[in-house]
Amino acid sequence: MGVRGLWPLLEPVGRRISIEALRNKRLAVDASIWLFQFIQAMRDERGELIRNAHVLGFFRRITKLLYHRIRPVFVFDGATPALKKQT
Repeated sequence: MGVRGLWPLLEPVGRRISIEALRNKRLAVDASIWLFQFIQAMRDERGELIRNAHVLGFFRRITKLLYHRIRPVFVFDGATPALKKQT
């Protein structure tokens, strides 16, 4: 989903920083993008999706953030799940 036109708006003021610069901070993470990346990129030698790629990918990235003392805050953008609509 996302916000249409957000990247062109932010690009002029964006800058690259090292992961160490985020030490002892909270970091908002677009969980939907992470899930998409893992499902697209994590394949076996035959090119087939690795079972539980989304879980493995999340675990690896979360451990890296925690190693650097970064506290992730996950944001799930998109349609409301059916279960949530019932509450």
